[in-house]
Amino acid sequence: MPRRRGWKQWSALAVLCIGCQPVSPDEVGAEPGPGELDALPVVEQPLGPMRERSCQELRAARPTAGDGEYALHLMGDPARPWMAWCHDMAGTPREYLTLRERGALANFAQYTAGDAAPGTTVRTTYQRLRIDPHTLRVDTTDKTFATSTGQLLHANQPVTSVSFATALSCDWADSGRANIDLRGTPFKVATEAFTVKGYAQQGSSVYTWGDQVVALRGGGYCGWTGPADSEGLTGGSLPLFYGAAATTWTPTVAVYPASTSNAGPQSLQPGWYDAHELSVGEDAIHSVRVPRGWVLTLYPDRAFKGTPVTLTSDTDLTGRAIDQTTSSLKVEAPVTIYKGNHFQGASQQLLAGRYDLGQLTIGNDTLRSIRVPEGYRVTLYWHGGFQGDQVVLTQDTDFTGHPFQANTSSLLVESTTERDDHNTMYGSWTPSGGQFPNSRDNRQFIVDYTGAPDVVTFELEAGVGPYLYLLDTSNRVLAEVNNLDGGTIARISYYLSPGTYRLVAATTLTGRTGEFTLRSDKARLRAPLRLWVQATSGFDWIYDDYKTGAHTDVSVWRPNLSQLPGHYSLGDLAVYGRGVAPRMTFVVKGEGDVLARPVDYTFVWNDSGTGGRHDVGFWHPVAPPGYTCLGSVVQLGYDKPSTDLIRCVRSEYVAPGGKLWVWNDQGSGGHHDGSVFQTRALDHRALTVPVMVANPGYDAPDPARFWALNKSMLANPELQGGLVDELAALQFAPRIYLSPGEYYLPSSVEHFLANVHDDGRFLWTNQALGCPSCTNPPFLGGQRPDQTHVPVYIQKVRRTSQGRPTNVTDLIYWTFYPYNAGKEVCFGARTDIGCIGGTSTFGNHVGDWEHLTVRFIDGRPAYVYMSQHSEGGFFEFGSMAMALEGFRPIAFAAKGSHALYASPGGFTYKEIPVLGPLTDVTGYGVSWNTWDRPVIFHWQPMGTFTGSLAWLNITSDWGNDKAGCDNIATQISGECILNGGPTAPMLKGFAHPSAMTME
Repeated sequence: MPRRRGWKQWSALAVLCIGCQPVSPDEVGAEPGPGELDALPVVEQPLGPMRERSCQELRAARPTAGDGEYALHLMGDPARPWMAWCHDMAGTPREYLTLRERGALANFAQYTAGDAAPGTTVRTTYQRLRIDPHTLRVDTTDKTFATSTGQLLHANQPVTSVSFATALSCDWADSGRANIDLRGTPFKVATEAFTVKGYAQQGSSVYTWGDQVVALRGGGYCGWTGPADSEGLTGGSLPLFYGAAATTWTPTVAVYPASTSNAGPQSLQPGWYDAHELSVGEDAIHSVRVPRGWVLTLYPDRAFKGTPVTLTSDTDLTGRAIDQTTSSLKVEAPVTIYKGNHFQGASQQLLAGRYDLGQLTIGNDTLRSIRVPEGYRVTLYWHGGFQGDQVVLTQDTDFTGHPFQANTSSLLVESTTERDDHNTMYGSWTPSGGQFPNSRDNRQFIVDYTGAPDVVTFELEAGVGPYLYLLDTSNRVLAEVNNLDGGTIARISYYLSPGTYRLVAATTLTGRTGEFTLRSDKARLRAPLRLWVQATSGFDWIYDDYKTGAHTDVSVWRPNLSQLPGHYSLGDLAVYGRGVAPRMTFVVKGEGDVLARPVDYTFVWNDSGTGGRHDVGFWHPVAPPGYTCLGSVVQLGYDKPSTDLIRCVRSEYVAPGGKLWVWNDQGSGGHHDGSVFQTRALDHRALTVPVMVANPGYDAPDPARFWALNKSMLANPELQGGLVDELAALQFAPRIYLSPGEYYLPSSVEHFLANVHDDGRFLWTNQALGCPSCTNPPFLGGQRPDQTHVPVYIQKVRRTSQGRPTNVTDLIYWTFYPYNAGKEVCFGARTDIGCIGGTSTFGNHVGDWEHLTVRFIDGRPAYVYMSQHSEGGFFEFGSMAMALEGFRPIAFAAKGSHALYASPGGFTYKEIPVLGPLTDVTGYGVSWNTWDRPVIFHWQPMGTFTGSLAWLNITSDWGNDKAGCDNIATQISGECILNGGPTAPMLKGFAHPSAMTME
């Protein structure tokens, strides 16, 4: 519970929620969650030269500096930066603290009219506070950056404004209100800073959010609550103290209930919220806070029905029909670019993401003005491909007279929850080098900061006493910090100019072993030396166990590097069985000494005594100090292989892996016992490189022998984390091979809908089929994607947990076919010459939705799912069973059913008694390039899609009702000759943000 004092009565959230929670100006806000009030660590010692402490000192150092926002440092300590607005720099410089939470419902003081104070309630809202940079005392009387409304009489004198942090009334009650909200700044309100005074005084001060937010009530006849040294209307000073440098502040829409409600306010990021998602309550919203440029739409009915009310600013709903009648709502924060100046002409609304030439519908070099909502950031680039000169915008901007007038060819939009300027890095110490920034046992990272000069925060999280260093390019330590609070996080906040810096992840004590996570709020992190991976499907046969007598078969393959100069293998690949090569592996190339040859090999197994057709030896490489070798090598003959066959990787670039059993030589009678395993990633942080690890004997191998690549350390842009946007949807769009001889091709939705009608339950073909197995309407044959543009429909779904966004995003690639051909079954007996007893085709249906999903975690690809009838295929990104073309999955659509598989061939997916197996067949038929002009959309509730996407509102099944069910085959299999059409895509559970399971 909040702390109460007698009668008187940070800043990112947990990992899966980004943004500040609203605090009612009248009531106690919700208590922070675990860890939100933990003491914030500070730099152990000031390093480097003293920094400017005041605007006066800043002017002395920079005589031409004008009024504006600057970084000052408490007591000149580089470890304690804060952003000050320097006012009157041409005269007498004064410091003001810019408030991030501002508007009608935050950082206000109020004198409530009534009884002895007739008139209208006076409320003064503050945008900036006058603050002494040395004592950190706020002058509550300074209203240079404040606005007031209302007027009343106090002792027959007019009152038109109220001092900051003061709540007054003269109505025998504590109806006066005030709010102090310092979130987004490094400051907190001093303990016991308020008193209740006056005649028949009443009041309270309630501290929440780690003493950054205080709600005041005050009154009497007359009475007030205010700073201890204040006297009602005359104001005083409010003492603050420095808590920790502020991390990125995130604006949100906030909705508030009436003061009589027991519910608390609710913070809302852009999205759709139905009644069950409104923690503030249904029919409860009484006032709202809407940041600049954001749009809040309130609906009186559930499911976004009824006459909507649109709000674009802070609003008290008293007296309006929508007051306490909202059942659902929508929050938007659109960036809008305009072809004309002054926000006129053709326009395009943009969500968070990267937009290159082909995605700017207003055209190249035509952008002349732009609206940027509060909390968003837009970077414009002179050239396409995000190259050339750039300008960063956080405000509405007209480019009249500006060099970027009609000179933008690509741009980046970053929202409050989706940004491209920071990423998450993972690593481990094995063991650490302690408090020595140059120790090779500690982990080094490069910081690329490209934004405007600002306070940038870095966090090192580990359970073994983290210690973090920030250095410049001259290797000079700028700041260092440990976990002074005894927790798991070491945090540095430092005022950075654009440039390159270095972070060292260390530990307080030498020789600690453990994993860590490294983050930044505004800068991009990367490994000091670049290591790239390249997918390849070209392999050379090395060995198979033919004639060894082993109970199981194996073949070994090596990546063919002839077309990949500069790349190296990390090990050979072993496949269960003979004759079929792996579908894919990764090979690598790197800068400097990130890769190294093994220094030797250790003998593991050879085929002597087995009688096998091929003499062979299995060898495992010995890594140089500081390096890790991932896979084993197979050499025909019994000589030791060349150390140039593979490369080992510096150990900070790998992550612990898991194993899959492939083969052993049991039954061979050989002189040596041996087993073969395949490496795999343990979780989303690692990239599988499916090399083999040979192991002597048949016992379980040491888990420490299995490694994968640390995905966060790789230099490929696709693996560096960041935005999962429309550009990513194109980069990861699969190549789909239709089956040779496929008769029922895919089509656009429009091609299908023009030939069907909706009866409320099914979409029926306008022309009759002719019979349950007939396909008389010609449109059911579909469209050839190599001759006609047939779009894939790409749905972006940001997964949520308990209504909060997570670090998981799915791209669902929907494909549509007008007809699904079922399987032919035999009612008698199958012989070499065919079926004796007659055949029939079952499981046909009009309409066929299939999908392939690529899952991203922390902005990096992690898994792929391919739909197959009622189930599907699940693949780690990097699985040898799924080929990649660059980073595009390769998929094969089965003939007739269009189920998706990762390879050509035959796949039995069901065995039916009497009728026999049901088998899908795939192959290299027509190639469908799904990245060619797809239709990309974001999740939103059914019933709310408009325009060309209105078909996503269809709730009927996409095809005719079932028919031809009265037969023995249906009784056995449960399949009719014609099954009913498929469920609408948006009615499938996995299409909803809350569905975390891939299916």
